[in-house]
Amino acid sequence: MSRQLAFAIAAALVLVPSALGAAPSFMAVQGGNGVSSRDGTMLYLALNAAGNTTTLQVQRASDRGVVKSRSIDGAFGVPMLADSYTDAIFRDGSAFVVQNLDYGKRSELRIVNTSDLSVRDSISFAGTYSYDALSPDGKVMYLIQHSSSEDITHYVVRAYDLQSHTLRAGLIADKAQRGWVMQGFPAKRTSTKDGRWVYTMYANPNGYPFVHALDTVNGVAHCVGFARPPGGDGAVFNGKLALKGSKLQVRTQGGALWRVIDVRSWRVTKR
Repeated sequence: MSRQLAFAIAAALVLVPSALGAAPSFMAVQGGNGVSSRDGTMLYLALNAAGNTTTLQVQRASDRGVVKSRSIDGAFGVPMLADSYTDAIFRDGSAFVVQNLDYGKRSELRIVNTSDLSVRDSISFAGTYSYDALSPDGKVMYLIQHSSSEDITHYVVRAYDLQSHTLRAGLIADKAQRGWVMQGFPAKRTSTKDGRWVYTMYANPNGYPFVHALDTVNGVAHCVGFARPPGGDGAVFNGKLALKGSKLQVRTQGGALWRVIDVRSWRVTKR
């Protein structure tokens, strides 16, 4: 997929009211607010540079003053995950992830040290992959694998072992629902404080919206569908996702409670 097509898709999604943060899961962006440090004081960005080069920067969050800068070969951006970029930083704050902007026959990711913006690791795959999440110990990176560079709405989740540098066999799927097909666009995301569970709410133009719950420690997932709120997919993009104890709340843009998912039983209720 060309960079122009990717940005065209993102532009189309902006037509959903107030869905500025919404995009396909494979999107990467240059500029903006980048990735925030764990304490919120620094921002790590990828910026466009001349030719096939990307400028990495550390900026102070308070005034956007540049603290460090370094260039790397290739066109890279910060992974765009629903309405949040912060997932792309290691839990210990030592590194963050960037991925290539152009998607097609190969996918490229770089792990960048926050201390000096040097590249810690280079990851390359045949096919269309993108960053999804990290395990709390930083040993496993979860990836979205798209069925093709042109099919942006169908995908599966894979696990990449950062220690052995290998893509683990098999899919990270809901084994209780083997017929479930991952399809749609990520709209909202939240996670547990320890980073173990990552919950992503998807708008699904061809079916019900759903929440994909990923256990980044054990490498398992659950998919929970629920009734589309009034306003359709636009309401999903503009809604809110919040974890309150064992209850995952889906709220409308105005804050009204729409559905509640019990993350122990995966039962969906109205209250």
